[in-house]
Amino acid sequence: MKRRDLLKAAGALSALPIAGMTSSTAQASNRLENFPKSIMHGSLQDSAGFLKVVQGNLPDDVTGHLLMAEGIPLAPNHLTPNGKGALTRLDFSGRASNGSVAFTRKMIRTASAIMQEQDLSGFDKFNLLGGTIYSSANLGFMNYCNTAPNYMGDNRFAMSYEGGMPYEFDATTLEMITPIGEVDEWESSLPPLLDNLTPKKWLFPQIRTTGHPFFDLESGECITINYGGNMGDSGRSGFIRLISWGQQGAFKSWNIRDRQGNNAYIAASSHSLGVTRNHVIIFETAARVESTRILGTHIVLPQEHSTRCWVLRKSDMVPGREDIIADYLELGFDTSDIVCNYDDSAGEITLYGQYMGAMDKSEQLFRYEIFQEGGLVPKWLSGYPAAPVDVGGLVRARIQVTSDFAREIKEDYQVIRDENLLWDMNDPAYRGHFQFPETFEHLYWAAVGYRPDLVSMRVSWAYRNYPERLYSYWDMPEQSRPSALVHMDCSRMQIADAYQFPDDCVMRTPQFMARPGSTAQNDGYLIAAVVRKYPSGAQSNGKEFWIFDAAALSRGPLCILASDSLEFATTNHALWVPSISRRPAAAYRSGYGDFLRGKAPDHSRNVQDIINRELLPRFG
Repeated sequence: MKRRDLLKAAGALSALPIAGMTSSTAQASNRLENFPKSIMHGSLQDSAGFLKVVQGNLPDDVTGHLLMAEGIPLAPNHLTPNGKGALTRLDFSGRASNGSVAFTRKMIRTASAIMQEQDLSGFDKFNLLGGTIYSSANLGFMNYCNTAPNYMGDNRFAMSYEGGMPYEFDATTLEMITPIGEVDEWESSLPPLLDNLTPKKWLFPQIRTTGHPFFDLESGECITINYGGNMGDSGRSGFIRLISWGQQGAFKSWNIRDRQGNNAYIAASSHSLGVTRNHVIIFETAARVESTRILGTHIVLPQEHSTRCWVLRKSDMVPGREDIIADYLELGFDTSDIVCNYDDSAGEITLYGQYMGAMDKSEQLFRYEIFQEGGLVPKWLSGYPAAPVDVGGLVRARIQVTSDFAREIKEDYQVIRDENLLWDMNDPAYRGHFQFPETFEHLYWAAVGYRPDLVSMRVSWAYRNYPERLYSYWDMPEQSRPSALVHMDCSRMQIADAYQFPDDCVMRTPQFMARPGSTAQNDGYLIAAVVRKYPSGAQSNGKEFWIFDAAALSRGPLCILASDSLEFATTNHALWVPSISRRPAAAYRSGYGDFLRGKAPDHSRNVQDIINRELLPRFG
């Protein structure tokens, strides 16, 4: 099938007015000089100040508080979303009469992040492995905890991360308070052979979990997972444990097996978790880091054009039971961020997600590698995520679940692919972020965009035979596709509205902010973190927040907020809440201090001093 025909068959193209681009911008070929280099740099210092309105007007009914996570690369080749974590809060409630919005930004100081900031040497020092994760031979693995802020209820908040324990934090101070769970409640994610070779004195074991645990605000239950034990598809020793936590006390957990009695396992990653009224869906998502990467290779193994998942029933989550039987499925698309209707009546689960296509969120640009259009990756750009090599999309899939089986309802599968808008699909935004509504009616998505000058020859060649490509390896666009903010009408499965940013902008993180007193899923505002090469005003350093009417994206931003002192880097997920207050004094604290005290005698005098001086006063 020809590319144009496939495009028409795959989904409805948007015929929308796209604001934000002049004709000269739209026609200009992508040039590296339009790329905002400052996205590679973020301050490592805490800061506070005010955002000014540099364009438009800030509506009076924009209220509440925005929390946004980011990653800051610390070395060449460091994958930027995996960088050192920082957390920024914008305070729209109680703002000054001149329209200024207060901001507070703090580094995410988990125990391992604090340890890395100290004067370490020899086997205590943290070293970057394969541009992906920092590790110390004596101490263990880094946990930057910078994927997403989550609301737990009762003024409790948590930061989540796929490579370590989540942490609770106080939203008023942005200080990390306690890891969630005891260390021995989390199973090491290393294969048994490697785990047996690791020092028992490690302070920071390798733990893998989902980037999006589910906090049920009605029941107070947290549902998440712990997985590992395997390398890729060598799954004999792999495991997935389902965890239920009542936000106090110990975890309840179960081992997941398929109907043949085999342990379930994750070969790549599990960025997203689906939770409905009666079911939990564990997804293996499209971010596979090759096992040889830590050895220094840059080999690319293409993501699978499918999403493996395990569907289990909440009724099987019985305390005291060791195993839960789950049904294994392979959905016919690849995704990373995926959400679901909370309503699963009649045993039918409805999913909405990105269609990743031929792209790889786990691949960064390495210094001196070759661009598709010629030239070598410069040092300053190394670590930035590799550009997509085909159009992405948006999907809806449905699963039928009975007591005996689960199956994809293939005739209900729909995909939208738009060759102008949907490149490098990233984060979703919706009302009640990370709390799924009964039925999704409106979803908003970030499309990071496409720049031909940032395409890696290494990645492009690896994906040359990827299924269902709209653009072939030899037929990739010569023109850039700027970042876009896309409004998805879930009922009609079409793009209802969109805004495409100027070519010097990168937008990765949108967030929905509800209008006071409203209930509709499109009644409010979208705020998007934008990094641009050419600032929107004299008081902007190019790190900006653009605010849109959620019902009229194509009209462009109502307001642009900026400062000359807020220095964020590559943004990850965000969260909006209508109010914040101090974390309850009697809320949960783990026994992490006892764990540290138990391990301290096995470490050097320097590490013992750091534990006593820096870690125990915070977490002990």
